[in-house]
Amino acid sequence: MNKQKQLIQIAKRQLNMDDAVYRENLKAWTGCDSTIQMNKKQLDKVVRGMEKLGFKKQKPKRKHIDQKVLDQNPRLKKLGQVWTAMHKQSLIENGSYIALEKWCVAQSKSLNNDSAIDRLEWVLPIAPELIERLKRFHLRLMKQALIVKSTTALHYIKHIDQSRLDDCEQIFLVQVKITATKMQLERYRNLAKYPQTLQAFEDCCEFIRKYGQAVDGKQEAT
Repeated sequence: MNKQKQLIQIAKRQLNMDDAVYRENLKAWTGCDSTIQMNKKQLDKVVRGMEKLGFKKQKPKRKHIDQKVLDQNPRLKKLGQVWTAMHKQSLIENGSYIALEKWCVAQSKSLNNDSAIDRLEWVLPIAPELIERLKRFHLRLMKQALIVKSTTALHYIKHIDQSRLDDCEQIFLVQVKITATKMQLERYRNLAKYPQTLQAFEDCCEFIRKYGQAVDGKQEAT
């Protein structure tokens, strides 16, 4: 009963109802002008009355989604893997499953007869479509980021003494990929598929991570 009374006070504030009007409404709905005198059925009547006047209950916000929610189904797990990868690649700011759930809820409306699905574990019927949408979103972000990544990687390649490194063959292959991407960037951005773009993006990131600091340090020392 205490929760109902708290809910009624929230409704009163949400509806900007002054005390006189509030008490008149209580009396009209239940015959009592104070919730202190009311039983559970009367409190329920007040809540329903408040809802008719426009009060909307706010759903409690989830602070965490357990990993088990995703692990229980391969499709949910795939959604989580793509979302986590996007965060690790610095393509999105929030890599939490709560953020993934918000994205899925927003997308679900157009895939579920204009009715949003509120929980991540409830999206299984449309999970394949959500995975494809998330991959397309990931693809767009990677293609945009590749413009910067490929330019940066080419800059580092020019300043590396390849004769002093053991994995020159790997550097050469990356250089070829990056150069080809840069030379045909517009065509590449339009035609490249998800696995190809993911590999090119990871190649650029790994190259910059592995050799960028060494090259920058060498330039600062000279």
